Amino acid sequence: MTSSVAHRWAPPMYLTLRASLIGLIVLRLSGLWLLTPPASLLGAVGLTLILVLFIRPVWTADVKSCLWLSFVSTLFFTIGVLNAMTESRVAYGVVESLLAATVFVSAMMFSRYQVQIQASDQAEIA
Repeated sequence: MTSSVAHRWAPPMYLTLRASLIGLIVLRLSGLWLLTPPASLLGAVGLTLILVLFIRPVWTADVKSCLWLSFVSTLFFTIGVLNAMTESRVAYGVVESLLAATVFVSAMMFSRYQVQIQASDQAEIA
């Protein structure tokens, strides 16, 4: 893959990552009000704090943190699938799973393209 492809795809993946991360955090916190029976405080806030810890590294475009976030997002994908299997939480679970999957894919792709950009920049310097 050429450097031009990485330069073209890195910004959209980064914007998608930021938007889906914030969306997942907002959705998880809204579970306190949207779900019947309501989500537990520990589940809604406690687990969501894990995602909140990734906001600053994502905003600074730290590649290693984005890679870690992609793996952490699989936990929220699993939680979303389990919510989707509950009769009263189907829509919430589907949205949560889609947002978590979007975080996973965009974090992985952004990291991939960012590493390629950094490698091509270093090759140009040498």
